[in-house]
Amino acid sequence: MIKIEPLGTKIIVTPIYEELQQTEGGIFAVELELEKAEVVEVSQELSGIYKVGDVVIYPKGVGESLPHYQKKSCIWLDGRPFPHGNIWAKVTEEK
Repeated sequence: MIKIEPLGTKIIVTPIYEELQQTEGGIFAVELELEKAEVVEVSQELSGIYKVGDVVIYPKGVGESLPHYQKKSCIWLDGRPFPHGNIWAKVTEEK
């Protein structure tokens, strides 16, 4: 299997598709503006910020498609924080 190491400020992510949430009134709540993804590969430049498995949030429609990388549908993103890059947030769980 081939392994890609992103250069510069690039990261490779695979989108996370979540189930639609339904309100008590039966309406499905849909998040239209932001996407959630899991980090698959990180450039050396950003290895102090991200690690494989981190979850990030980015605007819908950004990045370049990398189909079938490691048998997943992936996207190249600029890993710098918005407004210079594509990433709006890194998701963590509170303990």
